[in-house]
Amino acid sequence: MGPVICAVDDSDGARAALKVALDLAARFGANLVLVHAEPSTVVPGVSAALGGQERLRTMEIEDAEKLLAWLAQEEKLDAVDLRAAVGNASDIVVEAARDLEAVFVVIGSHGRRGLRSAVLGSVSLAVATSAPCPVVIVPPAARS
Repeated sequence: MGPVICAVDDSDGARAALKVALDLAARFGANLVLVHAEPSTVVPGVSAALGGQERLRTMEIEDAEKLLAWLAQEEKLDAVDLRAAVGNASDIVVEAARDLEAVFVVIGSHGRRGLRSAVLGSVSLAVATSAPCPVVIVPPAARS
């Protein structure tokens, strides 16, 4: 059986999603995989500097790994797989679900808010329409 994947960021919605993902993983006897996608940053002039874009990408991955490690520690998660990546969040989550043959993807309904959300679109909606498995979208106030 594949794992339960939980897409996380530093939002309340992600925390609520994690609680639901933990419950699903326990009920199905599945492993839990936390996935965090750090958006790719484009900084004018960085590409011109020798290795600038690569250094920036390395820093973005390190930020994602720190967030995952902090979240795992905060939630006292011992046996959990942590996956950090840089790029489009919905693409990364869907790719992880396919590669790992996930049984569920659990994702919060709100990470970004306001104009940025409207411009970027809904990550949870994109994952729900593209994932190869059932997707559970959890609002921030949900209880598992």
